[in-house]
Amino acid sequence: MSEKRFKRPSVANGDGLILYCNQYSYYCHKVLQALHEKGIRFTKYEIDVTNDEHFSEWFLELNPRAELPVLQNGLLIVPGSNRILDYLEENYPKNKSLRMPIETDKLVVGFRQTIERLPIGVITIGSFLHSQHTSSPKFPFVLPVRQTILARDETLAHRLRAYATAYPAFAEVLLKKADFHDRKRGIIASEEYFCKLLTALDEFLTSVEQYLATIDVDRCWLAGTEDTFTMVDISLGTLLHRLYVLGLEDRFWGEGKRPQVARYFAKSCQRESFQCVLPSKVSILRTVWINTPPVYKAGLAAVSSVLISSTLLKR
Repeated sequence: MSEKRFKRPSVANGDGLILYCNQYSYYCHKVLQALHEKGIRFTKYEIDVTNDEHFSEWFLELNPRAELPVLQNGLLIVPGSNRILDYLEENYPKNKSLRMPIETDKLVVGFRQTIERLPIGVITIGSFLHSQHTSSPKFPFVLPVRQTILARDETLAHRLRAYATAYPAFAEVLLKKADFHDRKRGIIASEEYFCKLLTALDEFLTSVEQYLATIDVDRCWLAGTEDTFTMVDISLGTLLHRLYVLGLEDRFWGEGKRPQVARYFAKSCQRESFQCVLPSKVSILRTVWINTPPVYKAGLAAVSSVLISSTLLKR
């Protein structure tokens, strides 16, 4: 268990929308971009996952599953990225819609469904364990940080069981999560399974490449028009960004592979709502420093600023 004790933040008592999130979370990224895209005002509260704030008593009262993101609107609590996105569409009809038009190609509808089923956590941790399949991981997922994340992942089940003892009201859910994590670690450790995931991603991105070849990527989004930017675009852009920071872009679209996917990713990165979600260089440096073991810090300080500048997708 973390020695740091967290109290319910004062922001939780405020009015308006509050999004509890972590800036490096794949699922939070989608919700944050949707909020910016729709122009909805909200307050962002960054959850300190490094010190297990999502397992603190105050957050478990908010979401007993201890998962991000969580949206709060007064007394209403909406957990999970998909439920939040549905809530925003249903309750903010005057803001820009991100729903796909009825006439959207069924193949494009299937793209979003496929992306939603992908085990992003397994792909992320798997890329750390089986790093021979990655080329150049980007900040913040550089070697020292990956080692810290892997070490924390190794002790997660133990910490969950300790939190279950400390907070008996949430014990059932936390113990189930601990058991699930133990089973998942066995799966992630298998290089064969990780390679199957990469092959499945290859097949999916080949389908995306073939579809993109039928539209004008420089002008159109996936729904087929210049102005129709929808949730499937946020989903695909977020997926490609995660593969990029994990150092998997060379496998999937680098060196002339899938040139349409490469063009689409470059275009997605330039969209204003995407840029609003990206962590700043200062934020990345702070995260890397906090998560870097002392033995690495001297060398990291000398080169990190230059390296971050060379890989940051900010305009």
